[in-house]
Amino acid sequence: MPNTLQRGTTLVGFIAGLVLGLAIAVAVALFITNAPVPFVNKVRPASDHVNPAGTGPLPDPNKPLYSQAPAKVAVPEPAKINPATDPKAAPPPAEKGNIFPAEDSRFLLQAGAFRTADDADSMRARLALLGFDARVFPREQDGTTLYRVRLGPYGNLDDVNRIRKTMAENGIDVQLVRLK
Repeated sequence: MPNTLQRGTTLVGFIAGLVLGLAIAVAVALFITNAPVPFVNKVRPASDHVNPAGTGPLPDPNKPLYSQAPAKVAVPEPAKINPATDPKAAPPPAEKGNIFPAEDSRFLLQAGAFRTADDADSMRARLALLGFDARVFPREQDGTTLYRVRLGPYGNLDDVNRIRKTMAENGIDVQLVRLK
């Protein structure tokens, strides 16, 4: 008989252990869900963030990365000559170039010119991560080779401006190159 008594005690002990473990797990879960969460009351609203000097909002750390509009240059108007009153006056010279490119023009965007092929490939990889297909064009200039990284060609100025905006947002300065 001692054999059956021992078997029953083991089974009862196992079930008692499971019930006790379950009770402890429930007690811990209830304690955690009712306890206040640390750091929740310690977060300040964004409006409270001020400059350490106390002189207003915090400065924008990304300001140097934003694209800057080119500075406007004041060009003086040429003196107007009336050909009717001055017979020696020559007709005004024809405009050399239009400020706005012709609609049938094609454009490239140059993302940089580098002295080493590795630097050019690095820029090309950076552009690929942004989703743009760029090509590297080596060019001899003054006895050295420059590796130009270019995108395009593009025929629509709206596409060019959209891509230039994306590049500026990512800190890449591109120049517009017009194909002849």
